[in-house]
Amino acid sequence: MADHATEERLMTVYADVHYYFSAPTPRPLSHRFDKGSYLYLYKNKEDRGGRIEVANNVGKPEQDAFTGTLDPIHVRQSHKHPTLCTLTVDGNEARSHAASPPIQHPEHHWRLPNTDPRNEGKYLFRLHTLDIYFWTVADATTFMDAIERMLEPQQVEIVDRPSAPAPHEHLMSPVVQKLENVAIEDTNYQDGKTRSSRPAAATFSPPPTAPSVDRQVPPKSNDPETFKPLAYNPAAPPAPEPIKHREKTPPPPDAETEGTGLSAAAYNDHAQSVSPFSHPSHALSHTYLVLGRARINTAPKSLQHCASAAYF
Repeated sequence: MADHATEERLMTVYADVHYYFSAPTPRPLSHRFDKGSYLYLYKNKEDRGGRIEVANNVGKPEQDAFTGTLDPIHVRQSHKHPTLCTLTVDGNEARSHAASPPIQHPEHHWRLPNTDPRNEGKYLFRLHTLDIYFWTVADATTFMDAIERMLEPQQVEIVDRPSAPAPHEHLMSPVVQKLENVAIEDTNYQDGKTRSSRPAAATFSPPPTAPSVDRQVPPKSNDPETFKPLAYNPAAPPAPEPIKHREKTPPPPDAETEGTGLSAAAYNDHAQSVSPFSHPSHALSHTYLVLGRARINTAPKSLQHCASAAYF
């Protein structure tokens, strides 16, 4: 539908709309659900009212649409499901006083074609409730902000709204507030020369002290009889090995009297070198002499004298 000269379009968004032609129940008798519909919201330029328009199945053979003014509706939103807005078509009239005259609306407003469950024919049925599922939270927030500006307060219901955060001063302790006030009011606070610039010492009270109890500490005793070993703990690390210093190696026995024994060894070597048997020829002669004597001693006595005389 084209915009009227007295209207201003506020938003055009995508939405999935669930239409109820009777009171919404878990199993409604007559309803329909359309996805990807175009939702238009218009505002009157002269007064506070407005109009809503929804086009379903755009560009398809089963395309249809409806429109309706915002005067008789009641809008409800819950922050637990922020993208869902529920519109009750005659919700405002049901909440008004019975003595007030009913509001006259155009006959074609808030009517949408739907299939008749009896003879399968399509007729224009008046809508009872709409569940509008916006595609983004921002679209739902924009829609509700515009609805609140155009409708009366009793026509808009927002539940489960998060509570506003507490002011900054209520979150601070009285001590911190007093310190901030002193820092703001006292111009010489940074110099530290005024009494008011040092309120921390007088403000903070010491913690409560427990009554003193005289406890006699038993004197430590080194008596081995009173020593009690600790309980065995298999997870405790092993005790360190005792450190025992190595004794100094004593000198050899003849170090003080005869020295280290090297001189005696050198003397014996020198004595062997100057002996009459040290020369190889002398040693060989001595060997033969010993062997000759041995043979004489083993020969018969009649021949020992001759052999001895011949040898020498």
